[in-house]
Amino acid sequence: MPGPSGEVPFKRQKKEETLSESDEEPYIDDPSDTDYCESVLSGGKDGNFPASKWKYSDLKQINIFFDEKPEIYEDFMMEVKEDILKNYPHCSDFSKCVNTFTHLLKENVVFSYDLENIRELRKHMYKNKVDIEQEMIKDIQGDVQKSENAEKNFDLKDMLSRRWFPAVKKFAYQTLKLIKRSLYPIEEGAVTLRMDIEPSKQKQSEEIECAEVYEAVDEEFFQHFCSIFGQLFFLEPDAVKRKTLYFNGKTVNSTPDLAYSLHLEPFAGVTDIQDTILFVIEVKRKPVRMKTSVSVSLEEQVGPRVLGQVGLELFAETNFSVLKPNSLGIICMETKSS
Repeated sequence: MPGPSGEVPFKRQKKEETLSESDEEPYIDDPSDTDYCESVLSGGKDGNFPASKWKYSDLKQINIFFDEKPEIYEDFMMEVKEDILKNYPHCSDFSKCVNTFTHLLKENVVFSYDLENIRELRKHMYKNKVDIEQEMIKDIQGDVQKSENAEKNFDLKDMLSRRWFPAVKKFAYQTLKLIKRSLYPIEEGAVTLRMDIEPSKQKQSEEIECAEVYEAVDEEFFQHFCSIFGQLFFLEPDAVKRKTLYFNGKTVNSTPDLAYSLHLEPFAGVTDIQDTILFVIEVKRKPVRMKTSVSVSLEEQVGPRVLGQVGLELFAETNFSVLKPNSLGIICMETKSS
């Protein structure tokens, strides 16, 4: 995210900025942005432009940069906590609660799988895939059982304690669905015979359609999976609102995939009730290009279009953020977040 604590460096730029030409293959980076179907880049001319069309080079032209310096997660979250309590002193400190349930997750929910390895298993014979899948199911069911045993020590009069185990079961169930979608990318009977294809070519056509169906459903599922993961920490996404910015004759629209708010009880003297966005999330079906490394830039890891879109979304949220004038966001590439 821009800046060491979500800060977005922004300076006046005299040079007229134009959206850069794409050097990547044509690709609708965010098919959920249906509001933008009529928007077409026009070489810097006046018009409407979705954030999903921006690249990192476009941000650099208006002096918005990502901080490449890695930061210790615990230190970063402490800065976020301090900023929230400074801006909203009446907000409750949930640190103890967060630490308690984070510890419970680390102790009881330990299953972990590499999606790339699971996808490679598609090449195996059906029986082999079923056997491997059964082992994964046993691992996940074992963690669910451990979590249920841990719940027996909870004070179920506490609302959050009552909600934790159901959230674990829901997350485990969604993980099983993700494994099945990766192993078997199309449900039985979902491939329809096409009358205009010769019988000898039908098998090849089915394989192509199978791959296409898998590609078509991924991003929406990963968005849902990401929201289910948030429920492990009692986070519920709010309605996502489109933000509109104006840059030198260009109207720019920004709509993140998920948005989470800090819900505060109203009290006297506060009128800026719209400044409640805690953080936003942009979810992509594409995996991280390279493994995280100090020597590998963010742009190489996630791609210039993802950085351009997320950077603009973070900038668009600054006036509505609890961290104002900063903002907080997460990039989720498949199931890996940063």
